[in-house]
Amino acid sequence: MTNLKFTTDEQISLVNGANFFGTTEISEKDVPALQLLDGGTGINFEQLFGDFLSKSGIEGIGGDALRDVLKNFYTPEELETDDSKELYNRIYNRLKKITPDMTAPSCFPSGILLGSTWNAEVVYSVGQALGDEARAFGVNILLGTPNVNIHRDIRSGRLFEGYSEDPFLAAALAPELVKGVQSADVAANVKHFAANHQETNRMNINEHIPERALQEIYYPGFKACVDAGVETVMSAYNRINGIPCTENKQLLSHILRDEWGFKGVVMSDWGAVYTPEKAVNAGNDLAMPGPISPDKLREAYDNGTLSPQALETSANRIAELARKYAKPPTGVMNTEKSDKIAYYAAAEGIVLLTNRNNTLPLSKAENIALFGEYSDYMLACGEGSAGILTNRNTSLIWALKSRFGSVSHNEFADNSDVMMYVYSLRGQEGRDRYTISIPENERATIDRLLDTADEMGIRKILILNVSGPVSLDGYESRFDGIFCTFLPGMQGAEALADCLCGRINPSGKLPLTWPKRLEDTPTFLNFPGDGMQVNYGEGIFVGYRWYDARKIAPLFPFGHGLSYTDFEITAISADCDTFTDDIEISVTIKNTGNSSGKTVVQLYVSDVESTLTKPVRELKNFRKIHLEPNEEKTICFKLDRHAFESYDPNISQWTFEEGYYTISAGLSSRDIQAECTVYADVKSPYSYGGETSVRTIMETPELSAILKDFFTEYKLPWSAILTSFEYTAQDKISMILKQVNCSSVAAEKLYKRMLAVKKK
Repeated sequence: MTNLKFTTDEQISLVNGANFFGTTEISEKDVPALQLLDGGTGINFEQLFGDFLSKSGIEGIGGDALRDVLKNFYTPEELETDDSKELYNRIYNRLKKITPDMTAPSCFPSGILLGSTWNAEVVYSVGQALGDEARAFGVNILLGTPNVNIHRDIRSGRLFEGYSEDPFLAAALAPELVKGVQSADVAANVKHFAANHQETNRMNINEHIPERALQEIYYPGFKACVDAGVETVMSAYNRINGIPCTENKQLLSHILRDEWGFKGVVMSDWGAVYTPEKAVNAGNDLAMPGPISPDKLREAYDNGTLSPQALETSANRIAELARKYAKPPTGVMNTEKSDKIAYYAAAEGIVLLTNRNNTLPLSKAENIALFGEYSDYMLACGEGSAGILTNRNTSLIWALKSRFGSVSHNEFADNSDVMMYVYSLRGQEGRDRYTISIPENERATIDRLLDTADEMGIRKILILNVSGPVSLDGYESRFDGIFCTFLPGMQGAEALADCLCGRINPSGKLPLTWPKRLEDTPTFLNFPGDGMQVNYGEGIFVGYRWYDARKIAPLFPFGHGLSYTDFEITAISADCDTFTDDIEISVTIKNTGNSSGKTVVQLYVSDVESTLTKPVRELKNFRKIHLEPNEEKTICFKLDRHAFESYDPNISQWTFEEGYYTISAGLSSRDIQAECTVYADVKSPYSYGGETSVRTIMETPELSAILKDFFTEYKLPWSAILTSFEYTAQDKISMILKQVNCSSVAAEKLYKRMLAVKKK
């Protein structure tokens, strides 16, 4: 790295935020300031306006006047006080200098809906649009692009920001957002590194997480973004096994940089640096937000607790990033393009959960009675960092009126053919849910509407406009059709209306398991923890891995999503029966229905018999595919070694065990339609040999016979084996051979014979 020859004071200023969303400028050394801002669904005006005030030295962030301005920014005639009007004028004039046409920002679908698309192209296009708009507003680093934290518990307040409960799906999709954002010369930012899964006590919560779960479940999404070239990583508030993420050198330096090869800047979440010198020493380059006094770092530097080399390295990284990405606003947005992309993403992600008696799609002549608090303008996004203030959200009422016979709002008409209820659930940074139940007062309303619809003999449709799964508790059988839109962005109403009328054949698939009840979930007893401690007791058994292992039937399984046509997987085969590295799997799928449509072919891997405890099956590849009626296609999937590996914490490495593996193809984790079996002919730490336990040998007939013959051949006391098997069965055979004075030459002959036995 180039030595930029900053003074110590300049280095300290660079590693500390200068203001709430900006870094330090050192103009005489050609280091411009960087403008940071959320987010993953669009430009956050609440943050931007607050930043205007911060940089102008004006009081009022979080005050009544700013709240009033945010509430009424697009209807200034409704501002309540003179202070609000004055503040509005200041903000308006400042914003107009940046974007002269005053176009409102776009609101794209949340991460959970992008996960529901199972479509990398969609995610990339959203990333491009986000990057373009960031450039328009002069944002150089777009925070939370993406948020890859796994859906550990469905009650998490920020569940909607993440992509999936499954690490493979998240790792396949999230890097596309990185590539899209950075194609517009805006630095992407993956967060929150690592394991940031709850809002309760999020500042400093201590998470007790097994190393295997970190490696297999919680790290892959971040590593995939690093492999995709992400420029910045945000370190998290929480502690992992006692160490704050911002002070965790193993996490930020050894894993992120040394193992994965990350070259960019690590910045803290806002307020996540608790001990400044420890953070810099660990590899946290930038502490946010500013302004931050330099005194603590200066004192640490002087007394020797702050590493001069670490400080210099972090300062240089930030300077290099600023020189590369600090660009002025373009002030121009292509709203037609962003509208199309937002629509495309929502259309690909909306999930049809239930369709009894082919109630859907509805005909043009249908007359709809539409109900629900947010049945006109659905919740388009979550709140907090992911909140978007815009006037570009589409109306569901108008979208339905343009496609169907008539729409009555919050009342039945005499000619109503369909009762449609929109149940909306906010997603909120800073606050987890206590329950997944629908509130009693809303249940009473839904029950009354269902009873009326039944009396009228009309059909009933439920729209789940939610930040995460809710307990339907019998409603799945009372409604004829159920759509889940999650938080679908500004074009969600248009996309939903097209799904309802059949212009779009739904193709979204759930990126997480939808439980019947909260008590069935993997983390029911381990969320949000006791006080400042939470135990990740489910280990690697997150999401469908838990439901499969415990044989618990979910309401809707991972990967579930219906279509207006039918698909059947008719065949699966491997290019070889025995493999040592990569293997190619061919899956044939046919559209057996009467209309064209898309589905997702999902490929799962199961280890038939393994040394480590493993899930029943794990997603290892997928493909979204379009088929015409009666069309059949064969898709080729490549599975590399890593698809068969698991992390062994006892030896701190990924392991690929020899033996038989089942490859399953399905349309969800529970709709498995074809399988084949292959044999991995590799050598692993678990290969039969000197490290094999007496128990394993004695419980494997072929090995037991080989050992008995060997002891007979070399006249060794078989009683040594019987005694070990009875009392210390985990003894390694090498230890027993030493005890009975077996020569090393003879022992090697035994190990060679054992190695020739194929594992099941």
